[in-house]
Amino acid sequence: MKKEIKTKDPFDTESSFFKIMDDPYMVFSELFTVADISHFRKTIKKLVLFAGINKVYKIEAPRDFLYDLRLLNSVLKAAHYLREIKKSPIEVLESDLFNKKYYCRNMEHSEEWEEFPRYLSKKEYCNPYLVFKRMFKYQDLDQWIVDLTELGEYAMSTDRVEPGLDMISIHSYLSKMVEAAHIIDVREVTHVDGRLKNR
Repeated sequence: MKKEIKTKDPFDTESSFFKIMDDPYMVFSELFTVADISHFRKTIKKLVLFAGINKVYKIEAPRDFLYDLRLLNSVLKAAHYLREIKKSPIEVLESDLFNKKYYCRNMEHSEEWEEFPRYLSKKEYCNPYLVFKRMFKYQDLDQWIVDLTELGEYAMSTDRVEPGLDMISIHSYLSKMVEAAHIIDVREVTHVDGRLKNR
């Protein structure tokens, strides 16, 4: 049964993707049209790293970093929406763990190594929805949004994040979230805006 969406822009996609989307799967798919999975892994790593040290994250275009944070905020909300799905409709057997059709966005033009998940457990790789369930069991959506905002502010300043924030868990969960979104996009999203993907 599909949940009813109550707000006009439930995933804050107008500010991140410049259009309103009410389908969480389209949020995932649009994320990976902006940049590939390795870009978002690096963004999360730099976000956590620079929030934890007394150095400003120096980037040629700080606006791009802030844009990435808005994108991650939209993905957080889409992941939250899907957190109650128990099992992926695509069954992946252990013998198929390295079959690139289960993790490569475009099998002809992909960098297999770049797209292969680094943070997902075998169980999460086979059923990426487990990531969302665990992530929002760890803390609720509002706290994730606060943490993401704080990390962005600290990464762009000379101040360090407060010692109470568990940076390792935050890095792990955010990295798992984008990898799970990527896996779901590869396996389950066949079209975007009425056009077949990868055609």
